[in-house]
Amino acid sequence: MARWVASAAVLLFVGLVGLGQACPAVAVVIPETVIIERVPRPIPDPAAETAIIKHFLDYGFNVVDLVQIRVLRATQAGMSDLERLVKQALAGDTTAIRALAVRNGIAANILVVGEAVSTVTVFEVLRIPGQPRVQDGRARVEVRAIEVATGRILAAEALHTGGVDFSAELAGKKSLERAGDKIACTLARAIAQRYPLPARCFQMCTSPAPTFGALDFENRSGVWIRNVDVGRLFATATETALSERGCRTTRAMAADYLVESIITDWKEIKTPSINLPLLDLFFQGIACWVTVDVRVLDLGTGAFRAFEVLVNVSGMEIFGLRFGASPRDIARAVGREIANRVCRGR
Repeated sequence: MARWVASAAVLLFVGLVGLGQACPAVAVVIPETVIIERVPRPIPDPAAETAIIKHFLDYGFNVVDLVQIRVLRATQAGMSDLERLVKQALAGDTTAIRALAVRNGIAANILVVGEAVSTVTVFEVLRIPGQPRVQDGRARVEVRAIEVATGRILAAEALHTGGVDFSAELAGKKSLERAGDKIACTLARAIAQRYPLPARCFQMCTSPAPTFGALDFENRSGVWIRNVDVGRLFATATETALSERGCRTTRAMAADYLVESIITDWKEIKTPSINLPLLDLFFQGIACWVTVDVRVLDLGTGAFRAFEVLVNVSGMEIFGLRFGASPRDIARAVGREIANRVCRGR
């Protein structure tokens, strides 16, 4: 009986010690700006910051609300002061770090601080009267996680990404939100590696899968098809194939990886399908060889990988109608081959 009581006492002591290890308080401050037609517009309700806070809470972090930051964001002068403090904190000013991280006189343990900007360009000449046009925003977020007590940098991350909407303002906001979504897990892992977090304070996370988009193909083959936009047809077929293969797809400028392609060669051979006089004018076999140079560009880093795709598509032409070797059939074959190379292992 005495042994059982002693064991219970030990377990109780260990439990109390474990409960006493409070999760460190984390504060997140990331001022944001959306630039539309070269006009910068500070955002009082930041999207990237909100996204990071949401994910941190999901991971088990103890995220604190900084009332003084909300007060600063309520006025234009306050927004300017906030941007000044953030720049000073990023430069290592410990006074600015504590000014940002304090809440009710008590400083957070970790300050995640940074800057975010999104650029949206609206091409009015491309608008179709009476129809909305999807706008593309591109965002960059740069953040540092700083130990408030010492000024030690725990993590530094940066990321580019895009977002789309019918409104230019919302396209910019969505690109910032996606940037926060994509950087949160990487940032959390880096913090956990360099700061003593109890196990219950951080649940493992998974970074979002990258997205892919395709620009219209450039046609240098010398083959032109009446009433067919070959470049758009091949790009659409490639996006479809990427999606079917398991890659996440989105509009080209909102993607993480961009597929750029050039049709360099297009050869076609017709042979009689029925070896009878005159009938070979109406029934012919067709074989097409198409060569495409492909580059997969990482929009975040500018790095790319290149490869060549060669497809052979055969079919038949009956009274001028093609079966199995139409431009759409060729585009699908090219798209599948590109998707097989791009999505391999995903």
